[in-house]
Amino acid sequence: MITAKTFFTKDLNQKQNSPRLALTIGDPAGIGPEVVLKALADSEVTANCDIVVVGSKSQLQKTYTHLQHILEDSYPLANPEELSILDIKLDPATESQITPGAGNAASGAASFTYLETAIARTLAGEFDGIVTAPIAKSLWQAAGYDYPGQTEVLAKYAGVEKFGMLFVARSPHTGWLLRSLLSTTHIPLCQVPQTLTPELMTEKLELLLECLRVDFGLETPRIAISGLNPHSGEAGKIGKEEQDWLMPWLEGERQKYPHVQLDGLLPPDTMWVKAGKAWYENALIPNLPDAYLALYHDQGLIPVKLMAFDRAINTTIGLPFVRTSPDHGTAFDIAGKGMADATSMKAAIHLGVELVKQRRLKPSLV
Repeated sequence: MITAKTFFTKDLNQKQNSPRLALTIGDPAGIGPEVVLKALADSEVTANCDIVVVGSKSQLQKTYTHLQHILEDSYPLANPEELSILDIKLDPATESQITPGAGNAASGAASFTYLETAIARTLAGEFDGIVTAPIAKSLWQAAGYDYPGQTEVLAKYAGVEKFGMLFVARSPHTGWLLRSLLSTTHIPLCQVPQTLTPELMTEKLELLLECLRVDFGLETPRIAISGLNPHSGEAGKIGKEEQDWLMPWLEGERQKYPHVQLDGLLPPDTMWVKAGKAWYENALIPNLPDAYLALYHDQGLIPVKLMAFDRAINTTIGLPFVRTSPDHGTAFDIAGKGMADATSMKAAIHLGVELVKQRRLKPSLV
């Protein structure tokens, strides 16, 4: 059992007008607590925001003590005693079941409660946004919570029906910012053609345009839109979705948004060539898209993970508050070993701060 009572272990010393972020620790049996402590040890991460960690202080303290022995000052860690923590108390029976690397229903239930608490406090106005450490969907289900992932929980609790998963990453080579939105997410590949509709595509494009305007200050963006089939159907020889409705839909959107450059339908295998060059070589390529609209999960995420596996960020668009998350999982296989890389968590916090600041400048029309 997880006690509902929560309290701050440290009084908040808010910086004037700084973005206020709730940072969940995710599944406590995974690498979430480790990457949180590693990220918050970086003064650049915490310099321009107020961060409150949402999770069990006991789990953070156990992680801190264990990693101190393993890492021996080779990697700085934030001391839980010096953090602002919204402490979610675990009863002894639940706590005894949580072991690094061995996720189970108990750790799944804890991670759900952390997220639930962060959402409630954010909707109550205590925070501007939420940064979430990874959870295990299967362990949520084992604990009795039947959700595809954190994105869907955030949307439901916020009362939002239209939302999307946008993946963002900044190249360490050129500084270029990659943005990739998925039209469909966690569904079997065989369901993609039936799930995709003109109405769904319009919804995702509208969300993307609003996000680019509000969160990134782009009024006249260029967006690359992928076809569904190899070679975008090759004039109907390799699938007919492009000819039957995707191209007519795209022409209609071009008329609706004459100030926006909609490139497509681009062959899925070549759509990412410019992105690769911009990531590794040159961010000043002519006609480089500001964002990519992919039609299904792997079509949009294989390129992202290939280029930016250690620094990509998942941000949920369409919410009334900012939400970002590292684009990696719980990594139970390395949990407790001190091997987890906090780069993506740091990037998620930085992006959360940037998006809060941008939204303050240009409120959403949603």
